[in-house]
Amino acid sequence: MDLLTKTLTAITRVNLVDLKLYDLENKNPFYNFVLVATGTTRQANAVLGYLKEELKNAYEIRGIEGKLSGWLLIDLGELIIHLFDDETRKYYKFDERFVKVKEIEITNQT
Repeated sequence: MDLLTKTLTAITRVNLVDLKLYDLENKNPFYNFVLVATGTTRQANAVLGYLKEELKNAYEIRGIEGKLSGWLLIDLGELIIHLFDDETRKYYKFDERFVKVKEIEITNQT
């Protein structure tokens, strides 16, 4: 199972809303995918736990920023995850950064 599949498996367990997966392959030298979702701080912390469980022995969580700020960033190398609370996502209009980027449809992983 690859990184993207394992990540989606972990994330769908938490019932985040408005999930968007953007394909930046060949457009960014640092990562290939960006996943953006909305949830509560509690859900974001649950995602971290599920990711650690799902990715153990296969992939490394390279960095975590903003645990209590309304915007949690998780660096998985080729995949960057941005988890926002609703207010913060609207305020930064984060999805507008990806208007010209291919969006990958996320199907139910469970």
